[in-house]
Amino acid sequence: MIMVIRYSDGSYVEGVLHRLAGATLRAAVPGIDDAVEYTLMQDKWISETGLAVTFEFPMEEAMDLCQIMPRQIMPGMAGQPEAGCAAGGDCVLRRTSRSCASTVN
Repeated sequence: MIMVIRYSDGSYVEGVLHRLAGATLRAAVPGIDDAVEYTLMQDKWISETGLAVTFEFPMEEAMDLCQIMPRQIMPGMAGQPEAGCAAGGDCVLRRTSRSCASTVN
């Protein structure tokens, strides 16, 4: 899923969500060979360089994913209840965000 990563110094970059596991998010960022890692600390996402970051998920991308997934990627899941995180419990991104299209702190 494409996202905008905004750093507390005012810079930003587009990235692709690579992996979310517990309090660690990895994203592929153009021009960087390895995935960039962000860690959730005291309700704030922190970059490898120590800067606070927020993640934005463009609405068009989210809507495209929501429309494609049930019908094409997981046809047997259409109409099924919403899944939780693989590790159980609530999802870190869902818990720290009000909606799919808003900024995640």
